Amino acid sequence: MKYFAVLILLLIFIGTGIASPKVQKENFVSRNKKRTYYLFVPENSKQSGPAPLIILLHGSGRDGLSLVDKWKELANKEGIILAGPNSSDLSRWNTTEDGPSVMHDLVELLKSKYSIDPRRVYLFGHSGGAVYAILLSLMESRYFAATAIHAGALREKEEFKFLDRSSRNIPLAIWVGTRDPYFSLSAVRATRDALVARGSPVEVTEMPGHDHWYYDLAPGINEAAWQFLQKHTLPAEPFYEAEEEVDHSGDANQAIDEVNRVLAEISALKIKVNTLVVDANKKETELNTKDFGKDRAEINRIAQEEAGLLKEGASISRAIAEKASQAKPPKLEEKYRRYLDLIAGHNRSYALMLDVMREQAEALLGNDSFEAINSRRAAAQKRIEALRQEADNLYKQAEKLVH
Repeated sequence: MKYFAVLILLLIFIGTGIASPKVQKENFVSRNKKRTYYLFVPENSKQSGPAPLIILLHGSGRDGLSLVDKWKELANKEGIILAGPNSSDLSRWNTTEDGPSVMHDLVELLKSKYSIDPRRVYLFGHSGGAVYAILLSLMESRYFAATAIHAGALREKEEFKFLDRSSRNIPLAIWVGTRDPYFSLSAVRATRDALVARGSPVEVTEMPGHDHWYYDLAPGINEAAWQFLQKHTLPAEPFYEAEEEVDHSGDANQAIDEVNRVLAEISALKIKVNTLVVDANKKETELNTKDFGKDRAEINRIAQEEAGLLKEGASISRAIAEKASQAKPPKLEEKYRRYLDLIAGHNRSYALMLDVMREQAEALLGNDSFEAINSRRAAAQKRIEALRQEADNLYKQAEKLVH
């Protein structure tokens, strides 16, 4: 008779930072507020020297993942690191709440974690994110090397005032549909003309018959955008115009930097746990192809391998809990202390859950009857569900605390 598993392991590692097989959902703290971004690091990022970085600014009502998912195939081929931050209010970008300091903190955090070429940090935006990309380019023209956008332009008088804030003629490329209902050709051309009049190199591609929708045509737009961006590098080391906003010596700022460092380490460890759970899933699927009567030795071998993966995952989860519980800089705000405590508790519960999953796998070892094994695995399943609920609740409390 065929062996039927009581449990197929699920990817229930809440907060792992995994939004798809290669895109990670990450958190960082900027100006005392928790921020979320989506990160893609190509497989070959370490093979050819420092990598370029593109900050992707999403359209209104969407999130960073909506662009990272559309760029990741090209980025993997070209060795580009991608970061798609969420705006503070997903319905719009705000130059105060989402100002240059937030983007600066994100870029500097990524530089501390990955080998990034500081002279090849670019911007790409769509729709509302495209407008903000232009404004951000003007505010930090010596920090970003070049900008490419789809469906965006300066339209308001107040937006055109940002032209006076630019200290470098940053290269800009715009793609716009001739039938775009939100950004007319006249608005795009007026933006181009205003920038060119100041000496900025601007390229505009008018797409006949195209409207505002980016996502179906994303591969072609992204390829063209990258061909433009990669031609440009900063002529000097990057300079952050709003440097006065950053208090590098303050105790509170140092506390936030320390928390960001710990969150980055935790995220990397969570990815390892998630990978182990994926591998354990594969073992469980393999077990389902075996005959309980004929393949007993093979079942024992696979179950042993699965148990080993889960044991390692539980060990890393406990290390994450310890790291989170110890990250308490003296000047750290109380809500972030509580956040780290909840993250620690979540990972302890998750480690216990993986322990029980391991016990469930180990129930297959030996020569017990099919009925006895299924009875033990069913009992373990109830404990797993309870621990999963406990871990989920702790993580939800942590996320609610800092939103």
